[in-house]
Amino acid sequence: MNKKKGTLYVLTIMGLLSSTRIAEIGGAQEITNQTQETPTMITVIDNDDGSGVDPLDPTDPNQKNLLLETVPKNYQFKTKLQGQTVTASAKANETLDVFNDRINREWSVKAQVVDNYLILARSNEKMEVTSFKMNQIELVGTGATGIVAQAAASKTAQNNTGVIKTTISDLTITFNDLNRELIAGDTLKGTISYKLYNTPNAQ
Repeated sequence: MNKKKGTLYVLTIMGLLSSTRIAEIGGAQEITNQTQETPTMITVIDNDDGSGVDPLDPTDPNQKNLLLETVPKNYQFKTKLQGQTVTASAKANETLDVFNDRINREWSVKAQVVDNYLILARSNEKMEVTSFKMNQIELVGTGATGIVAQAAASKTAQNNTGVIKTTISDLTITFNDLNRELIAGDTLKGTISYKLYNTPNAQ
């Protein structure tokens, strides 16, 4: 009697182990006609919580609300030998890109020739810039604001959020060669700087 009970117990355990191995080998089985879906939609809103307080902190170098993302890589000006006042021109097809996450935020970008002079490469002589125009906008001298891009006067999600691109196409730069130093083949070097402000007039 005891031997039969013992045999039954062993067979039961072996049967359970065999069932487990079969399940492991077979893997998961999808139940037929038991799939459902959830429609998903994401609505993008601007960074305005209705409090009237702009979250932008202009003093934080890591802020992500208003960014000067891209400026033209370089400008290649050309000019012929002239008199003591020289004007060079350039054509470009690049953009100045600003990222903004708030529809009603004001912003502006000012551009200028660093230190307001160019350097003659072969002699390191400085030549004063008297005029610098970008897209026919004068950026130097009395009355010039230096602003090359800014928020639209009538702001919408389309024209004042996301990445706002300003195309830079025509440029002219005028500088003094008072000592008549220039000769054919000379090159002059300078740098254009761009600064982003959270105001409409870069002040």
